[in-house]
Amino acid sequence: MQTTKPEKTIAQVFDEFLADQKTRISHKTYLKYQSIIQLYGMYLENYWPGHNDEYDRITDAGGTYCDTFGPEDATSGYSEFLGYFMPRKVMCGKETMQAAGTVTKKLAKWLAEKGFVEDTEDDQERAGEAAKDLPNASTVVDLLNAYADETAPARRGKVIDDHFWIEKIEPGKLWLMPLSAGNTIGPIPVPGQVTQLCKEGWDIGGVVGKTAKGWRFIEVWNVSP
Repeated sequence: MQTTKPEKTIAQVFDEFLADQKTRISHKTYLKYQSIIQLYGMYLENYWPGHNDEYDRITDAGGTYCDTFGPEDATSGYSEFLGYFMPRKVMCGKETMQAAGTVTKKLAKWLAEKGFVEDTEDDQERAGEAAKDLPNASTVVDLLNAYADETAPARRGKVIDDHFWIEKIEPGKLWLMPLSAGNTIGPIPVPGQVTQLCKEGWDIGGVVGKTAKGWRFIEVWNVSP
């Protein structure tokens, strides 16, 4: 439990990071950095990673996440922010998705260089992967919805509205496991580019339907790496 205010808060560290980057990058790039840090700060204030059991006590006293905790918690939300919040909660283009990974990787590296955190190699690796996977996932959403519109079956039987883990990938085919319950379904035909971009373990949110020729995508809401 947090009992004393740290020497520097997450909010102060974020301000220092942005001020430092402002002298090194173009104004256009700086605005991207600023936008991503604002999104990450918004995520922290809503989800309280590692401290959700302290939310009531701190907020009832007028406190916030970023003004209460120190830099050791600055990267605590990377996994959920990059794997859930960005692909499911933020409506943006592929450029912003890529920037989310790029900027958080830079932040993690900077935190270690400045001595605020001892080791951020795992955080940098996670963010670096997101810089590639998030824009790819955004592309997959567009490709699957376009494909569903083109190939929507006139008649279908059972429909499953859920999130699905990608269990197996072959060129032009996916096998999915519904998160709620049930058995693996597939193969589900998809564009070849989809299976080039996807990875096993990704989460596809959407609707699939059973047809005379097997399972087909009807609608896709999001794809989370």
